[in-house]
Amino acid sequence: MEADIYAALAPLAVGVVWGGFDDAEGFPRITIQRVSNATDYTLKGRSGNETARIQINIYSQDADELFALAPQVSQTLTDFRGGSVIRCKEISRRDGTNESGGDVVRLQMLDFQVRYRA
Repeated sequence: MEADIYAALAPLAVGVVWGGFDDAEGFPRITIQRVSNATDYTLKGRSGNETARIQINIYSQDADELFALAPQVSQTLTDFRGGSVIRCKEISRRDGTNESGGDVVRLQMLDFQVRYRA
């Protein structure tokens, strides 16, 4: 699932990484983190499908660029079906800022539920 999500988002920004703000370079920057995971079970054991909640953080030094990129990220993931990913559903979006080296970097945090084959 990780490689599939990364591949879907990589064309949208200069820096796309699984990790934190300091793991990527340049702007706009997208970081991806798994927040939680749930495994499905049947009476015989694991079903082979899992559901993860991932957080996508989008950073930009320009507000207009950020507000244009966030809907692209959302549309890209909600339309995406491929590899191990069965479906993605956006469940929340929040605004924020990140102070970096004296600069205030704009931030949007998008939470997604991702259903995938484990």
